Amino acid sequence: MLLRALGFKPKVDTSLRHRMPALHSFVDMTLAKVLRPASVCVETIGASSFQTSTPSGLAAGATAIFTYASDKGKFRFAAKCTVIKGPHATFGMPSKIEELQKFGGQKRASVRLDTTVPGHWRFAPAGKGIGALSKASITDISRTGASLIIDRELGFGTQVELQVSLNTTAPMSFLGEVKRVQKIPASGKVSHGLMFHGIRPDEDKTIMEFINKRQAERRSRGLA
Repeated sequence: MLLRALGFKPKVDTSLRHRMPALHSFVDMTLAKVLRPASVCVETIGASSFQTSTPSGLAAGATAIFTYASDKGKFRFAAKCTVIKGPHATFGMPSKIEELQKFGGQKRASVRLDTTVPGHWRFAPAGKGIGALSKASITDISRTGASLIIDRELGFGTQVELQVSLNTTAPMSFLGEVKRVQKIPASGKVSHGLMFHGIRPDEDKTIMEFINKRQAERRSRGLA
């Protein structure tokens, strides 16, 4: 207080702010006694607090675990919810941010399989699929994302639900956020680079088993 009165400003941990999620990005929020993470949007980031959309089950005073990826790496931190006002939740800034994985010059956090499989998609504006499913082609599959190829163009940050059969007979559902949009001149379709949210350990295992199996098949045919 004395230093502040004398005109000295508290030192800001710029490295911490540097590793916070990007504004308007979607991050995974995990709450105690909730099995599957919720995908929430980062709405504002201030000097001492930040604001997100309010997921189901969140209450003021609860501590949430946030996990997210950027082009710098994969990170995690804990923060306490201080205020909830309708669709907006305010959290105190974290005291530290844990770096789970560093990407460096390579933005892709895991091996991607350059193969195309049929699937379906629909919008998931609040982390839950709504409306009818439409056919799609899904390629460039990895543990962290995939490419969705469809006839229309989706906006950056759009949340979607994918349904695709990998090593299982029943289709699996994944929540993804559009991070890249690229038109395909040859077909007139649009490729959307998706980042997955809320992948469970069993889903992560299924994706890796699918990638390993396809790569083994290619090697056996001399294609890899």
